[in-house]
Amino acid sequence: MRLAFHTNALGHWPIGKLAAWARENGFSALEVGPSIPLDEAAFRQAVKDTGVEIACFTYCRNVLDADPTTAARHRQNVLDRIEMAGKLGVPLLVTSTGRAPNLTLEASLPPGIDFLGQQVLPPANRCGVKVAIENCPAIGNVAVSPSMWRKLFGQLPELGLAFDPSHLVWQFMDPYLPLREFGRKVMHVHAKDAQLLRDVLQDVGIEGQGWWRYRLPGWGEINWTRIVSDLMEAGYDGVISLEHEDPVWEGSEDKVTHALRLGRDFLCPIWTSR
Repeated sequence: MRLAFHTNALGHWPIGKLAAWARENGFSALEVGPSIPLDEAAFRQAVKDTGVEIACFTYCRNVLDADPTTAARHRQNVLDRIEMAGKLGVPLLVTSTGRAPNLTLEASLPPGIDFLGQQVLPPANRCGVKVAIENCPAIGNVAVSPSMWRKLFGQLPELGLAFDPSHLVWQFMDPYLPLREFGRKVMHVHAKDAQLLRDVLQDVGIEGQGWWRYRLPGWGEINWTRIVSDLMEAGYDGVISLEHEDPVWEGSEDKVTHALRLGRDFLCPIWTSR
C-alpha cells in the first residue's frame, strides 16, 4: 500500500509545493482535490521534480444540483478531470453520483446513473481512467450505504468504490462489515476517522449539532489495523489517502502539516516494517 494525502488540507498551495512537501514528509502520492488548477505543465513538472505520484483527481460536488447552471458547472469539472487524467496517465477519478433535490435516495439514483453511464464512463473508458464513487452523504450523493452500492454497481458494474469508513461511523453503521461484500470493489481509500460525542448526543439528539466530528486516524472510533487487514484480505494494494478534516488540528498551516505527519506516523506502521 502507498500513503497519499488529499490536497484539500493545503488547497491554497500550488501543485509543485504540495508534491515537494509530500516527498519530504514520507508521502508517495497525492489525491488532487477541486481547488488545484488543471495545469498540465505544472503537474508534469511536479511529478518530474519529486517522483510523487498523482493517485487520482477527486471532484465530489452535486452534479444534480437544483440550479441548472451550478449542475452544469460541476458536470463539466468532472469531465475536465477525466480529460486531464487521461493526458497525465492518472489512473482514477473519484466523484459522486449527485442527488436530485426533494427526492429519496432511491428516486435520485436513476438520474445519477444516467449521468455516470452516459456522460462519465464513455470518456473515462476512452482515456483509460477508472471511476470510483465516494460514500460521503454530504456532497450530493446517494451511494452512501451498502444497499445503495448494491443498486448502483448492479447497473454500472464498471464503477468502483472510494471507501471512507468515517462516514459509516456517524451514521451508526458498522465500518468493517461492508468490506466483506464490497472489498473487491474498492479502488481508493480515505483515511479519516470520526468521533461520536455521546454526552453531546444525549443533550441535543440526533438532529442537533456537534455530537460527532471527523478526526485523524487513530483519534476516533475506528480500528485501522482491522480496516487495513480487511482491505488486504480483499486484495487491495492501492493508495491510502489521508483526508484531513479534524477540527482539533485546523486553524493554521503549522497545525495542518503537523496533523498530516501525525496521520502518517499512525498509519504507516500498520503495513510497513522497519
